[in-house]
Amino acid sequence: MRTKVISLLTAISLTLSTALAGSQAKAADPAPSDVPAGTLPLDADGRSHLYPDNWYPGFQDTEGRFLHDFSYAGYHRGEDPLPVVGLTGSIDVTKAPYNADSTGQTDTTAAIQKAIDDASAKGGGVVYLPEGTYKVNPPAGQPYALGINASHVVLKGAGMNKTFVYNASEYMKQKDIIRIGNGDWVKTATSTRLRKTVSEPSVLLPVEHAAGFAPGDYVVVTFETTQPFLEELGMQNKWASRLGKVEPIFYRQIVAVDETNNTITVDVPTRYPLKIRDNITVTKTEAPISEIGLEDFSIANVQNAKSGLGEDDYKVEGTAGYDADNAKAINVIAAANSWIRNINTYKPEGNSTYHLLSKGVILDRTKNVTVDHVTMEYPQYRGANGNGYLYQLIGNDNLITDSKAIGARHSFTYANFSANGNVMHNVYSENPSLMSDFHMYLSMANLIDNMTVNGDGISAITRDYGSSETNRHGVVTTESVFWNTTGLAAHPSKNGIIVESEQFGNGYVIGTQGPVNGVNVQIKGSIPDADTSPFDMAEGVGQGEKLSPQSLFADQSARREGQMSLGLSSLLVNGDPVDGVQFLKTQYTYTLPYGTTQTPKLEAAALSPEASIHIQQPSGPNGSGMITAAQDGKTLEYQVKFQVAANPALPKSISFGPDRSELGWRSASDAISAGNKGKLKALITLNNGDMVDPEQAGIKVKYTADDQQLGNMRGDTFKAKKPGTVTITAAAKLNGVQVSASKSIAVLEPMQEPEGKLAKVAQVTASANDGNLPVNVMDRDPDSRWSADGKGQYLIVELAKAKKIDQVDILFYSGDQRTSTFDIEVSEDGGHYEKVLSQAVSSKTSPNAIQSFAFPKPVKAKYIKYVGYGNSLNTWNSILEIWAHIYKKDMDK
Repeated sequence: MRTKVISLLTAISLTLSTALAGSQAKAADPAPSDVPAGTLPLDADGRSHLYPDNWYPGFQDTEGRFLHDFSYAGYHRGEDPLPVVGLTGSIDVTKAPYNADSTGQTDTTAAIQKAIDDASAKGGGVVYLPEGTYKVNPPAGQPYALGINASHVVLKGAGMNKTFVYNASEYMKQKDIIRIGNGDWVKTATSTRLRKTVSEPSVLLPVEHAAGFAPGDYVVVTFETTQPFLEELGMQNKWASRLGKVEPIFYRQIVAVDETNNTITVDVPTRYPLKIRDNITVTKTEAPISEIGLEDFSIANVQNAKSGLGEDDYKVEGTAGYDADNAKAINVIAAANSWIRNINTYKPEGNSTYHLLSKGVILDRTKNVTVDHVTMEYPQYRGANGNGYLYQLIGNDNLITDSKAIGARHSFTYANFSANGNVMHNVYSENPSLMSDFHMYLSMANLIDNMTVNGDGISAITRDYGSSETNRHGVVTTESVFWNTTGLAAHPSKNGIIVESEQFGNGYVIGTQGPVNGVNVQIKGSIPDADTSPFDMAEGVGQGEKLSPQSLFADQSARREGQMSLGLSSLLVNGDPVDGVQFLKTQYTYTLPYGTTQTPKLEAAALSPEASIHIQQPSGPNGSGMITAAQDGKTLEYQVKFQVAANPALPKSISFGPDRSELGWRSASDAISAGNKGKLKALITLNNGDMVDPEQAGIKVKYTADDQQLGNMRGDTFKAKKPGTVTITAAAKLNGVQVSASKSIAVLEPMQEPEGKLAKVAQVTASANDGNLPVNVMDRDPDSRWSADGKGQYLIVELAKAKKIDQVDILFYSGDQRTSTFDIEVSEDGGHYEKVLSQAVSSKTSPNAIQSFAFPKPVKAKYIKYVGYGNSLNTWNSILEIWAHIYKKDMDK
């Protein structure tokens, strides 16, 4: 086994692939009379029955309930303390050549930005703001006042309430005072797909190929919102607009690669089952910006003098709500291993009560960022469209600790699939207009640990805001934990309730205390299709003072500390990766196929190059294997218990649908345009619950179409002929048992293309995307698009051959509602670009109207770059389709 291992300060733990026997979980004492109905008491020693003294990652009770290991949250997964930042060698912005005015009288934006840029150019440094007030404003055409776009840069003040960053602009719509990062993860061409379902939290990913990946690489794990995924959550009628979209879920760093057995080991366990039916993809990215710090200052915004702070005034030009819509104090985008420390807001002179215009700290697509001792207060606009949120978590494994939110719309909120593994620890919320909450889409497995609410509560309930298929709320979380919540006063909308939880699958409320400590978990969902049974587990309501440990996050972190060198980077049985490998998991049960008589072979690899591994193989197919990891006199044993399946694995059902990893299918529903062809992908579900990819397993699937005039099958590919509805049937046989299924496919009229000779497109790439991929602009599908947020985001269309081009035609997303501003650049070599259209502006047109943009003169090009500057409503760039016209005199060449 050829394995490459990186020596990182991390640890690998292990999880069960099957539920533990009931004897391993402590039995709870009989419920005392003062325990609320429908809840459980703590054990006599104050422990949760899910967290006994001998807890380890993967521990489950007899009902399969378990607590994730949340100890990876924060800067460098909690393995390193936040840096101590000194001023030696720092750049003092008040000194030459910057000469920033610290009296607050003149604008200092350019001076401070120049200091930041100079520190960035040197590879990093500390930009120091001495005691005083620094007035800033976003420059014209820029969506932020101060931007940090390079690693190892720290913006540091003299202390809270000593250094003041004052944003003097009243118009901050979609703008930030401070922005870290300025785009999405930059994906590379190195990509692979999961070849086997990973049902348990795991750091070991079985992939189709591991070549091209290396320890230290950053990867983004994405999934496709397939119809079965939506139906599993009961969201098929609420999230239908997401069907076929590629969503980021986990952002990870690789710690080991095994090219022989095709596995990748990542630094943090997964937080949700990764099913191969959802086309799980692992894509290498360029290293994110990191080691960025903001610390030791106060920040505020002048209040907007206009009237109009109503719920929907963000839509009404001329109102304060419109001007303040989504204005952010600190916006962190796609950064890793960074921190925000010792920062508060303040009320500038002249403001009535307000500190900020709308939002506070936003962690967007971030990884392992720590927010420590931060206080955000009193946003002016708390209307709809995401305004008035003081802390918003949209990334992976971030930590907000010892921080406060006062006077918000939502004090703390989680949003989107990528918001998982985050921890809020020792946080305080006071008097928001709406409760802190899990807000939209499925934010998996987050921890709220020792939160104190004063006029607030924390909500994780299914949310239905109408019948629209674009409803973004719905089922909002699963496997999240509320640990030791203190209630000083409930939110006015709740009667003594400080936690309400209705999660998909299992959710956990463990320990509450204080004058108000009520919990509501017996909630019936507001969306009939969404089955959130069973009711979430509530344990130790009113017993928080007795709860042991008082902090789950602190205790899990302490358990992992010092054990890193004894972790395993890989665990294989007969060359097959074990499902659910986690850091420090020492007990496994592995089920061998029915009829197995040969003794299984156990293999393992150490994370640390200095650690030694000794393996005691099992004595037979029903025996146990032992692995001992040793280093520097310390040892840790891992046990793998084997059992042979009592019955053969037989096919239970077959499912199939469009394989959208290839072009051809329409993105919405099971549809295809006449004249196109699309590949089908099938999955077979076995009676033991496993899923098998028949293509990988060598199982033949026979497809038939019922109407040959509408389309016909060639192997696994459907060729659409003319509009109508065709029924396709898939059938397969395994171990003598046949399964089949049928599906209706809509053949639609093809999309009309512009007149004239069009250049053939080879591929399309982009600087960023939000799950709406760049390839969508060449698929001739009016239901798909490319989208990226931010001025300067670009799309590159590579033609099959270099041609003389004299015009581009573009179909804009929502082109009937807004105009878009952009440049067009061309290149023959992909390196040097010439601008042929500058600050071109689209027109508001009828829906689905194609717009033409002629060049001043024909130019020879193989690459066409669209550089977007947002649209008339916001900074999003969104294109449905783009075409390049061949110059008439070049048509025959």
